[in-house]
Amino acid sequence: MKNKIIFLLALLWMISVNTSAQTIQDILKTIEKNNLEIQAGQKFLDSKEQEYKHTVLPEGPEFSYGYFPNNSNNPGPKETFQISQSFQMPFFYKNQSKYSKLLVEKEQVSQNLLRQEILFQAKSLLIEYIYYTKMEQELKKRLEHAEELFDAYQQKLENGDGNVLELNKSKLHVLHLQNQLKRNISELNRIKEQLVYLNGKQELYLDISTYKIYDNYNADSVLQERLANGQEIVFSKIQSESSEQLLKVTKNKQLPEFSVGYGGETVADEKFRGVIVGVSIPLWGSTSAIKSARYQSEYRQLNHQLMIKQVQTEVNVQVEKVESLANSLNDFKETLSQVNNIELLKSAKDLGEISMIEYFMEISYFYQVYDEYLEIEKEYYLALAELFKYKL
Repeated sequence: MKNKIIFLLALLWMISVNTSAQTIQDILKTIEKNNLEIQAGQKFLDSKEQEYKHTVLPEGPEFSYGYFPNNSNNPGPKETFQISQSFQMPFFYKNQSKYSKLLVEKEQVSQNLLRQEILFQAKSLLIEYIYYTKMEQELKKRLEHAEELFDAYQQKLENGDGNVLELNKSKLHVLHLQNQLKRNISELNRIKEQLVYLNGKQELYLDISTYKIYDNYNADSVLQERLANGQEIVFSKIQSESSEQLLKVTKNKQLPEFSVGYGGETVADEKFRGVIVGVSIPLWGSTSAIKSARYQSEYRQLNHQLMIKQVQTEVNVQVEKVESLANSLNDFKETLSQVNNIELLKSAKDLGEISMIEYFMEISYFYQVYDEYLEIEKEYYLALAELFKYKL
């Protein structure tokens, strides 16, 4: 019996350790595994890979058969058959193979962008969830303190040593905090529902109250990494390369197409068999097709250069935003660590140095400042998440 109790206690301890160690990254891994859109995107990617493989192979052989009944000029029916295989120039298949591989890579990067966008959405929601969790904890403490004050002033009034105006102010303060807490809980539930949806409509265990997001970075390194590994850059680069390859394939298609086959003809008792060789020369529209492919290639190359400039601008703007929020956050932390207005206000109220009305005005101001601090903290981590979105 004793061993069973020890085993159960150990099991409970392990569960508590695992749940308390939950981080944003742990939850993101769960969502990545269960998200239906990511799963559907992977299936689509698999189908496109199979589709592009077939474009490398020549079209299948063609077979034809003809039967012509007896007529007045030639005795006996006439039968014909032909089987042939068409093919392009050998270097067409080499260029087509490279083009198909680039198309597969483009679909893979497109899937990466989809996955990245979903995980970024989930990460932003988790940051919001942590913010509202912190607000809930703070509001519960404020409400508990406000209810204690209300009870004390109600007791004073019943003892004939109170003020109705102050009691009403205390009651309104409690009501205000109760409504704030209700709205906060409503936001938490809304965010959780969105996270459950992103998790493939499977329940999520959320016991997370700290951000724990890496915030030590070098702006130049971020820019270089983004330009090298950012999926939007990779996507535009592959688009540029694939359009160049498509131009080569289009030029190859304007060359003659050959066919080799075997055919026969039977008329009455006479049979004819032999090899058939054919050539198809694309005369109409070849110039237009090449021009169109060339214009597309030039467009994709310019678009890639534009994407590089756009990413450089985005990173610079985002770094400035993060640094500005970091400075504001540090200012708030430093000020709040030095100022303990709540305790001073409590002492002043208890000593009768300030009235109840003045107390609520001052404490409301302090609450407002602390709420701004939590808001800036949230915005800071949201900005960091966007800056490092390319790493998801």
